[in-house]
Amino acid sequence: MVLKYQVVVLAVFVFLVTACSGNTDPDGPVQVVFWHAMGGPLGDVLEDSLIAEFNSTHENIEILPVCMGNYSALSQKIMAGVMADSPPGMAQAYETWTAQLIRGGALVPLDSLMDADSSYTEEMWNDFFPVFKANNTFDGRVYSFPFNKSVPLIYYNVDLFDSLGVVPATTWEEQRELLKILTLDGNGDGDYLDAEDRRGTAFGTSVWSFECLLAQAGGSLLNEDSTETAFNSPEGIQALNYLTTLLYEDSTAYLTTGYDHQKGFAEGRVGQVQGSVTSLAFMIRDMQRRRESGLSTFTIGTAPLPAGREQAVYISGTNVILFQNDDPRVVEAGWEFIKWFTRPDIQARWFAGSGYLPARVSSLEEPEVLAKIEEYPGLEAVLDQLHYAVFEPQITAWYDGRTFLSESIEIVLYGRMTPEDALSRAADLADAEIRTGR
Repeated sequence: MVLKYQVVVLAVFVFLVTACSGNTDPDGPVQVVFWHAMGGPLGDVLEDSLIAEFNSTHENIEILPVCMGNYSALSQKIMAGVMADSPPGMAQAYETWTAQLIRGGALVPLDSLMDADSSYTEEMWNDFFPVFKANNTFDGRVYSFPFNKSVPLIYYNVDLFDSLGVVPATTWEEQRELLKILTLDGNGDGDYLDAEDRRGTAFGTSVWSFECLLAQAGGSLLNEDSTETAFNSPEGIQALNYLTTLLYEDSTAYLTTGYDHQKGFAEGRVGQVQGSVTSLAFMIRDMQRRRESGLSTFTIGTAPLPAGREQAVYISGTNVILFQNDDPRVVEAGWEFIKWFTRPDIQARWFAGSGYLPARVSSLEEPEVLAKIEEYPGLEAVLDQLHYAVFEPQITAWYDGRTFLSESIEIVLYGRMTPEDALSRAADLADAEIRTGR
């Protein structure tokens, strides 16, 4: 399991020893190494825009970002760094990693810094969306702050919807009927594979999609005290049955891998898709490339997920953590960056540049957020999902539990097992992991 203590190869050890928390030269700025996994244009926004600005406006602090390439590498190197007593100053981390690091005494509780900082007021903390406050609180203590958070939403072809006289669905039932309208067998041969054919939607074997459907059906992933799974339930079965109905009974959807569903959407072969709020920038890029190549394009619309018995979505993404350090100046400098990065105006710029959600309620009034909403009016309702959003379990055992659930969802969607059997299998495996250690 990721984050379980294990032997680390020498090359990784050497890397970590040479790339630890930062330089503590008393005559120079305090350097804080920040390990993250933001690559490509997202990394550009983080490093070249925001961190560069922070460094230029804080002459006594220098944040040194180090991209680890992906989350798997990041998690392994964090644990190796802790084992070698050479962690970075700060890092991105999922909640399951954070729980493990808390038990090892590796993290600075951020609420202790909040309490000791006279410039940090209760009003500032209360300005965070409640779901983010709860998501970063572990056994009553704040150990992390929200970093790159997202919610799912519906992307739809505005031109197609207008031509058919339809609007985004607000319930499961409405969505099922909408997808039937969007689906087109252009030559009537029943295979939906030809250029003139169109499907209502397409999706992969996503745990995130299942989680949202589970919550919308009134279910949950774990029980209230996180001692056993709860997704093997009538609500879990209902969620999977909904997806298989779209695939095999209605034939209004098809399975994809990777980002093929977004490709089909951009090409007009799919009427709507579910994706992350951060996908908007990539979809805009795809449309621009098609336009430059003389290919057909359309206006992209955004809408919140339709509701089941309840309105619910799961947030996704990591938080930022601060490691214990023998030099208190490194901790203080890291805290200064976290405070700065989560300011309402900086969060608004992070959202505008990357698509990741602003963590603060007051950020919604910032010019960058208002401009984005004006360009894509549906984003306002998408952001409103934060008021009823929930988050995944924080216990370390959920890392493997989520993997078991993912495998079972894939088995069901490819028609190789019933929802009842697959969820039972996943629950047995996940419960065993939870009993081994949270």
